[in-house]
Amino acid sequence: MIKNYGLNSEHKLVVVEEFRDFSFVFQSSRGEIGVISKKFDFPFDYLGGILDDYENARFESDKNGNTLLLLQFAASVENGEVQTFPFALVTTAADKVIFSLNHEVHLNDEVVQRSYNPKKFKHEIAHQIISVMTKDFANYLANFKKRRAVIEKSISKSTQNDQLLEMIRMQASLVYIQEALDNNLQVLKKYIDVLKEQGDDGFAESVFDLYIDTEQAKKEARMQARLIENLRDLFSNIVANNLNIVMKIMTSATFVLGIPAVVFGFYGINVPIPGQSFSWIVWIIIGMTLIVCGVVSWVLRKKDMM
Repeated sequence: MIKNYGLNSEHKLVVVEEFRDFSFVFQSSRGEIGVISKKFDFPFDYLGGILDDYENARFESDKNGNTLLLLQFAASVENGEVQTFPFALVTTAADKVIFSLNHEVHLNDEVVQRSYNPKKFKHEIAHQIISVMTKDFANYLANFKKRRAVIEKSISKSTQNDQLLEMIRMQASLVYIQEALDNNLQVLKKYIDVLKEQGDDGFAESVFDLYIDTEQAKKEARMQARLIENLRDLFSNIVANNLNIVMKIMTSATFVLGIPAVVFGFYGINVPIPGQSFSWIVWIIIGMTLIVCGVVSWVLRKKDMM
């Protein structure tokens, strides 16, 4: 899918039929990407890179004056897990901007509905897109923090695998996020250096702000990963301890309940025994058995064995 935008008289983006100031290329085929690449005369892999979910982040420019900024963004997949995928931001020699990716993302009001300075359009929209993608990392990390808090509240009584599976999903997501943020940092650093060489110091400062946000997100992701790892260790210890407590209670209960079984089994043997001629002997047996069970239970609880 290719969606084209142009700046109107109010300097806002509106949908147009032909290629104008900005194009959004989403889940396009190799044929569509080939048409765009040929039209603007830049290498196929500038946009073709988004077809590979494992494409590394990079910054490139060609002899025709086209530049590629390929970064990674976070997206939710199944079961609450988060993975990272590439997106391409191509600025053509004619200052047209092409934004391409292969996984769903919403171009919200921060990108589409705001006003742009026509003279600085290519820089402003690039900044807005990178900013939105960077904020998504922060939003997912904030969500992980909430999910971790929920696990911490319920973990003390847990003997099931639900919390463990949730932590495994979060840990896998954080691995993807840390790797993506690290790659993005390297590319943004290179991009800033190129902008300074070209004399775009003003835009370089704006990109540097995004670099700082990305670096902060990376630190947060690293801290979250450590906390999740510690929580998994704590979870394993708590589950083992809870199981030990259950086994201790079951063993003690089995021991106590075994006392009446022994007594009643003795008086159930098919031979003459003392007191069998008295009709009330059964109540004495039951009473003495209950007393013995009570004493044994008290001793076990006093020794913290029950």
